[in-house]
Amino acid sequence: MKKGFKQIKESITKEEYKKLLHFTSNDINIKDNSKQNLLRTFTILYFTGLRLNELQQMKLQHIKELLENGVTKLILPKTKSERKLFASKEFKKELKPLFEEQLQSDTLDIRVITKKSTNSSINSDVFIKQVNSKIKEILGDGYTSHSFRQGLITQMGAKGINAKIISKFIGH
Repeated sequence: MKKGFKQIKESITKEEYKKLLHFTSNDINIKDNSKQNLLRTFTILYFTGLRLNELQQMKLQHIKELLENGVTKLILPKTKSERKLFASKEFKKELKPLFEEQLQSDTLDIRVITKKSTNSSINSDVFIKQVNSKIKEILGDGYTSHSFRQGLITQMGAKGINAKIISKFIGH
């Protein structure tokens, strides 16, 4: 690639999403907690188009609301704006097994993505590097975590959804 040219990022479609889940689930070299974090990340990003730093704000309470009510609200610290997330039947079906154990707990104030030993947040830069590294390993250089947003926008556009609605849905 010539210097100064930026490679166009690919969109993650259902096919790539399933490939990410398959290879991550079957990778014996990934520690259980990291595997769980990656599977949760890929699923939530695929269905919501969140950014990774927005995902890191999610708590188990948000997951419970999505599963029970089909909707939840995140308050994004950077912009102090509200982001509404919706859960389709398919999203709920994929989300539920990823959180069954944790949702039995009384503590729903724990983040969705955590370090195993402390239940504390993972450093944002470390998390972003880990996720993007795994995506590139499985899908190739044309993909990043932002490819989930692009994929969702493309899907919505292909269905004829108004651009203003898409923009609002992805938090612009």
